Amino acid sequence: MTAEYKLQDDVLVVMPFERLDTISAPGVEKDVMAHIDTGTTKIVFDFQRTNYVSSAGLRVLLKAAKSVDKRGGGVGVCNANSHILEVLDISGFKMVVKIGKTLDKAVAAL
Repeated sequence: MTAEYKLQDDVLVVMPFERLDTISAPGVEKDVMAHIDTGTTKIVFDFQRTNYVSSAGLRVLLKAAKSVDKRGGGVGVCNANSHILEVLDISGFKMVVKIGKTLDKAVAAL
């Protein structure tokens, strides 16, 4: 298992372990898309346990954001370290996902 998932009210919280990269991203993407297919429209990626996000990980965020945006939902990110925040900033993802320092703030931003 490369991530833990929990439902908090109507929000899917995705907690990747250590890295969201070419190894883990396909499984996380499959799981997230399965939730979206069953009606989930709000997703927060909690990066408290994650220290690295690659372009494959960014693709998961983008695919999820595009899918839920069509249904009036959104994707958020929380508990990201400075490296992950820099990657999100440089890649322009701060315009794609809502960023909150904590899980509650990310959920509120959706």
